[in-house]
Amino acid sequence: MMLLRLHSSTALRGSKGPSRSLSRCIASTPSRAWFGSSESASDGPEPPVHVPVLLPETVAAFSRNVSEPPGPRHFVDGTAGLGGHSRAILQSFPEAKLLCVDRDPEVLSIARANLSEFHARVAFQIGSYADLASHLKAAGFPSQVDGILVDLGANSFHFDAARRGFSVLNDGPLDMRFDQRDSDAPTAADAVNKLSEVQLTKIFRDYGEERLAKEFAKAIVREREERGKVFETTRDLRECIERIANMWRSFDKGKNKKKKGKRASKIGSTHPATRCFQALRIYVNDELNHVESGVKQLANHLAPGGRLGTLKHPSNMR
Repeated sequence: MMLLRLHSSTALRGSKGPSRSLSRCIASTPSRAWFGSSESASDGPEPPVHVPVLLPETVAAFSRNVSEPPGPRHFVDGTAGLGGHSRAILQSFPEAKLLCVDRDPEVLSIARANLSEFHARVAFQIGSYADLASHLKAAGFPSQVDGILVDLGANSFHFDAARRGFSVLNDGPLDMRFDQRDSDAPTAADAVNKLSEVQLTKIFRDYGEERLAKEFAKAIVREREERGKVFETTRDLRECIERIANMWRSFDKGKNKKKKGKRASKIGSTHPATRCFQALRIYVNDELNHVESGVKQLANHLAPGGRLGTLKHPSNMR
């Protein structure tokens, strides 16, 4: 289930910015589905295809609420992904121009290939929607546009491309950076191998809402200090967390069967390392700051009557 939240330019300018619950929604499951190879567009003739969620609702919202100026409309897809929503906007508004922004250069290159037929009406900028002012200027767009879309869920391309290191199920290097060109940015492996137990606990608890945050952090540090373990792959981290989770499952079996049965069902619904992986991804990419600073300043770039659409999961859904 996904939610499409619409914000008018007037309402946004009168607000104090996004709530904490809005920031937390980025921790949810991937919201952009895709089919095809996990390699980049340059690796083959057929780039992955993005199957977007809430597509009719998104287009209808802009059609119904966006003002109609004499000249062509200007839209921004602040999290372009593989270009599914972007394609729908370009098809629905034949005179419109669209700016596609994404933090991941590999993903944006795939979007460029998927939208090649619209090359005269679409521009691409690598970076965050939190820096929209500079992206608009670089692309030759007006400083205020008629509609902005941002998808606050994760991109499922990252989870299916094992070499990117996002997935708890697919083995790969423990990376998780959206922009792998940035050699100065810490990877998930850097965090797991260098941060203290207290720091890891805080990350797992604050960004993953993991109830066993302290136990998992303690196990990671123990592996490092007592056994000289260096966490290099997603498998390394997954297996460490699995061992602790299995110990707690055994402990739970000694409790009341009725209570234990409910808990076992809840624990078994996802892999025990899922929340820790989620938390590391948010930490590595500084996602909360991008949401909290980015969504707030987007109001400044909406023309009168313009609309901001945010796609998100309810904060209590995983």
